[in-house]
Amino acid sequence: MSFEIIKSKFRAFTLAEVLITLGIIGVVAAMTIPTLLANVNGNKYRAQLKKTLSTIIQAVRLNQANYDWTFADVTEQCGGTNFQTHTSDVNMSICAILNSNLAGKQGVYRDRDLRTSLGYSFNGDSVGLSHADGQYTLYLLADGSIIGVRSISFQKSCSLGIGESLSEKLTSGDFHHCTGFIDVNGTSLPNMETMCSVGTTTKDINADCVVNGRDIKDVFPIVYHDATVEAATNATRYVLQSAK
Repeated sequence: MSFEIIKSKFRAFTLAEVLITLGIIGVVAAMTIPTLLANVNGNKYRAQLKKTLSTIIQAVRLNQANYDWTFADVTEQCGGTNFQTHTSDVNMSICAILNSNLAGKQGVYRDRDLRTSLGYSFNGDSVGLSHADGQYTLYLLADGSIIGVRSISFQKSCSLGIGESLSEKLTSGDFHHCTGFIDVNGTSLPNMETMCSVGTTTKDINADCVVNGRDIKDVFPIVYHDATVEAATNATRYVLQSAK
């Protein structure tokens, strides 16, 4: 019995076809990789925001347990000479709460000191933040995030009464002295406030807003009141309430 061997002829890709394919892949990669990286950063910033917010809430609740007072009971400001020395057993200021109860604190700065020593700056449009109308005390945590408090004007109670609206308090300016920010990326760029991708960024936290993953930046305005901390803009609130 004889066997006939049939040789198949295969047609190879030409150099031109290979180059065209590689070109298409390159174009697709150039269009999609930046978006993917931005979404990854956005998810990282969101997770760090929630972690840092939890750290502040734990600090004020620990202060309440140990000293029986919260942001609602603040009666004095942190000045330029005493912001590092306030303690909850002597002073009733926001700095005292954070100095006495904040875990993982690596440094405490006035905003001007942080700008000059570590190169931090307030960049971008600010809705929840305004460097011009007050000085911040800034707490640098071990993970690199920064907590900012409006310490000069934060010298009276920040309390939300029964039936009162946080959104109305923020938009009316009643809670202006109770605001601050979290920079989840610390001194690293972009140092920009997170703004709405769809809708207008506002202190009306109930206003419609959508923040796409690629538009989540590293700075988030917050408001301190009673024994908690919440979003001070609708953009920050959207990020906090996102499922991811």
